[in-house]
Amino acid sequence: MTYRVIVTPAVESDLRTAYRYIRAQAPRAARDWIRRARQSAKSLARHPERCPLAPESASFDQPIRELFFGSGKRTHSMVMTSESKHIRFVDTMHIEGGPDTVIRF
Repeated sequence: MTYRVIVTPAVESDLRTAYRYIRAQAPRAARDWIRRARQSAKSLARHPERCPLAPESASFDQPIRELFFGSGKRTHSMVMTSESKHIRFVDTMHIEGGPDTVIRF
């Protein structure tokens, strides 16, 4: 099954904020980062279940999954739900210094 990937306005705003922050210091890296973020999100149209359940998933009626992209200090996470034929990204985070330290945009 192919899912329709939906990026909510809040997540789109978070991505733009991160892009602008990176662009101020490294324009080329910012372009590469935003391209990879969007490609990562779109890649879930085929197999969203490959992403692990987010820790907060236990508090909701439907599974909440987390897509990680980047590495080291540049790791980001996008949180999503899957609803019938849709993947809806609902939050994004920058993970600074490992998974125990989360900075929300």
